[in-house]
Amino acid sequence: MLKVYIHAGDLRERNEGNVLAVLDIAYLKQEPFSDYAVGFSMMGVGEVQPDVVTQYPRWAGSLWDLVARGLTRILYREDQAPPTRKPDRRCAYATRMCAWIQKSTNSDAGIELGSVEIHQVQGQRGTYTAKFTEDILGQRGAAFTYGLKSLNPADLLLRAICWAYFDKDVLGPRPALILPPSIKIDGVEMFDVNALDEPARTGFLRYKGRYALKAPEPMAKAEDYVRFLMRG
Repeated sequence: MLKVYIHAGDLRERNEGNVLAVLDIAYLKQEPFSDYAVGFSMMGVGEVQPDVVTQYPRWAGSLWDLVARGLTRILYREDQAPPTRKPDRRCAYATRMCAWIQKSTNSDAGIELGSVEIHQVQGQRGTYTAKFTEDILGQRGAAFTYGLKSLNPADLLLRAICWAYFDKDVLGPRPALILPPSIKIDGVEMFDVNALDEPARTGFLRYKGRYALKAPEPMAKAEDYVRFLMRG
């Protein structure tokens, strides 16, 4: 399961008292194209009706992309959010906000996989910068404008992700499932691990490392990659 915590303030200031909202993402079906249940609660509102992200390719893109699609289902009950309007001088705003992704499983609890800080540019209401980090894919940033009469921190996070990863205020196409080309060696389908795009490459190497006494070989069985997509 993934938990996404949204806080007022910066990452160094986060605590239980400044949590604004929490998004939960959990498997309904763990396959190469997986279904995810998404739940959401927000300060002052409580829990809302859960929803589902369907047929999402595993290990194919940024975790923040998955978070954005979960937020879109929760906020708009669609796979796409409507475009935003240009903010006016009366728009509500956040001076500083942050969010972070936590992974919890039977074997791993409380592992932080990503974070973001969103800051309003000083003296410019509705103008923001966002700095994202992620376990495998590293850093990403954006500058954008956003403002409504009432501030929804989850929607602000959604738009920050869209600007950072798609350079617009709405979602781009879902990532394509990463399938490496294979060749038959001595009757066995094999593939070059180094040919995998990230995050699948690092994810597969970590998966193989859990079951190997030595470092994974550069060539791996295609069936092992299928197992990784089903279980890793």
